[in-house]
Amino acid sequence: MSKSYIPNERELVKSLLINRAYGVEYQPFMDVKNLNVVAYEALARFDGMTPDVFFGICHKDADLFFMAEKVLKKIQFEQRPKNKKLFVNFDPHILHKKERVNEVFDFFSNQENFVIELVENSVEAVNAPKLLDVFKNLKYDFAVDDFLKENSILSIFLLSECQYLKLDKDILSYMLREKSFLHVSRGLVQYAHELGKKVVLEGIETQKDLSLAQEIGVDYVQGFLFRSEFINMKR
Repeated sequence: MSKSYIPNERELVKSLLINRAYGVEYQPFMDVKNLNVVAYEALARFDGMTPDVFFGICHKDADLFFMAEKVLKKIQFEQRPKNKKLFVNFDPHILHKKERVNEVFDFFSNQENFVIELVENSVEAVNAPKLLDVFKNLKYDFAVDDFLKENSILSIFLLSECQYLKLDKDILSYMLREKSFLHVSRGLVQYAHELGKKVVLEGIETQKDLSLAQEIGVDYVQGFLFRSEFINMKR
């Protein structure tokens, strides 16, 4: 047992799942030109525990992580807003249980109109080229999440293969702090567009953030500026 392990933390996570003390928050993607809702991202929420703590505990136990993801993805698809594309986070650690890989992909193959968001640790978690081959064969669209986040890996391979590129909110502070970074941001968006990708900028909280997003030419924006469009569902 590692020194960082907290006794009974696994039981605490299991109790949240058993007692259905969880829900889902659907955050909208807004078209940057007309501010219409074009899609939603499904985000897990828990009573008395942040998602980072919840999934940090789950990552220590492959069986617990699989159980949690199975429960949470089911509710995210069941309660999704109608007639809108749904973006769902996909942590490849769920594939570490080889005997359950088919069950994971069977579940997604029974869903419609969704995009898989690869979390920031995807490159280290699995063989990324092999995983993307599976996505292609199954005709899944996927997004690279948190691109340009501080200390993240910038994978040109993932950028070239994805259908959606999600720029991390950190670039907003860079652009505000250093005007020359606007050229980098515009260039990246233009490059993505030339490859046929749609670009989303996360972390839009103010009208100034929105103006910057429009200036660099992204397609969609997401953030607390649009909190009135959030949808919260409890189990």
